[in-house]
Amino acid sequence: MRQESWDTPDTLDYFVQKNVAFCNIDQPLIGRSLKPTEHVTSPVGYVRLHGRNYDQWFESDKCADRYNYLYSESELAGWKDKILRIAEKAQITYVVANNHFEAKSGVSGLQLKHMLTRQRVKAPEPLLRRYPELSKIADPTDEDTENQTLPLLA
Repeated sequence: MRQESWDTPDTLDYFVQKNVAFCNIDQPLIGRSLKPTEHVTSPVGYVRLHGRNYDQWFESDKCADRYNYLYSESELAGWKDKILRIAEKAQITYVVANNHFEAKSGVSGLQLKHMLTRQRVKAPEPLLRRYPELSKIADPTDEDTENQTLPLLA
């Protein structure tokens, strides 16, 4: 459902009737790609960030290459506002960073968490070493909390 033809009033109404969550995605805008949306068609708000690797989206040797993209702070800031608006309409909101190449999804997730909570975040030491720019917003995880999953918004 990454094509703009899914973004119609009829489709959205159908999703509402069937209680199906619409996936609001960020992706390279190539051809008839679905542009960023803020639709909430069920109690679940859903956002999926694929990255914007235009050069390797269709021309990569390996499927994973297309997700080799590190979001800038300004790109994530635009999604922060969308996520907040989606969360206002939904009972629960999921945000999935799918730019997983070289753990870039972890960086994006931590940056978004920091933007949404306005608090410093915890990050694994190897991620901090690989992406030193995280030191502006993140501290190393404690031994006790290293393997816990923490909610984005409490």
